[in-house]
Amino acid sequence: MKFMKLIAFLAATASVGAANSGGVRAGVSETGLEVRDKVSVQGSEGCRDLKTIPFMVTNVALSPDEDEYYFGFHSDGESDEMRFLKNVRYCPDAGQLQSYRIYGEPMSSEDFKSAVEEEVNTNPAIDHVLYNIHGVSVDPKVSFMGGWEFAQDNSDTGYLVIPISWLNRYNAAMYEINRDDYAPPAGLHLAAQFDVFRSSVPTSLMAHSMGNWVTQLFAQNTTNPAIVFENLFMVAADVRMDMFGTDFNPAASRNNTEAKGGTEAATVYLDIPERELTKNGGYAITQIARHVHVVWNRGDRATIVRKTIQVRNIENADRVGKALAKYGNQSEDLTTLPYFQER
Repeated sequence: MKFMKLIAFLAATASVGAANSGGVRAGVSETGLEVRDKVSVQGSEGCRDLKTIPFMVTNVALSPDEDEYYFGFHSDGESDEMRFLKNVRYCPDAGQLQSYRIYGEPMSSEDFKSAVEEEVNTNPAIDHVLYNIHGVSVDPKVSFMGGWEFAQDNSDTGYLVIPISWLNRYNAAMYEINRDDYAPPAGLHLAAQFDVFRSSVPTSLMAHSMGNWVTQLFAQNTTNPAIVFENLFMVAADVRMDMFGTDFNPAASRNNTEAKGGTEAATVYLDIPERELTKNGGYAITQIARHVHVVWNRGDRATIVRKTIQVRNIENADRVGKALAKYGNQSEDLTTLPYFQER
């Protein structure tokens, strides 16, 4: 039931880059976290239509404002790490198009982890943490609002959903730039902070669209992986179709099962970035998540963009160019190992 509510929420958002999150009631904090109004950029009037969520994670560069920090649509600097925020508030500003500020109080990763655990252990409405990694062309407001709206409509799920807002260019026409230049640092930043997810409370992860590419890179670059996510929900996954295929995951246990088909030659993919071809992406994912749930849709037209760009007219590159989001049935045919079938 919880899972279906999450999927229904995603279906109501933009197909290419929607983010979802939520879990506790937004508004004046019931967790002991201080909620303070902020003065808008325009002058003396207090923030109108203030919305709050307890936590958020981002690698968008933060700007200082007295004892706090903020980021927003026009924040185009990149941090060299993920930042962990508590007491997060959205405040719209009059005037400039798409102008808003998302305020938060930075914490160390250890303090953040402790605060999240305390929230789950002391709030009777919460029994599970769900991190959310959004898709391509999603600005911080969409990431934030997904969490806030989910909290209003689905507080009975027991999820404390924490948005992970990674820096990207908020224009669908910049798909390739986002994939090649912005998603990889986000994955590396998450891998560098892996210990924050080693929680004493039940924790899962949902990734949407290109957020799954960030997740793959996160998993493949984690130095000392461990099962930290009870569930990984891969929704409309913008990753190669054979993510859990036998040929792509030579490190996965064969268990006396013969792989289907042959291994593709590297020369087929000369125009595709090397990171796209690094094997064992699916295996790496299973090293950090106990159960993997793939939600795909044969009618997902957004994946046409991926196929056009990734294949680049290269012969026999279908497995790389076709997205798991659309070709789940073909992916199942390639997923022959009991190792993956059991997970």
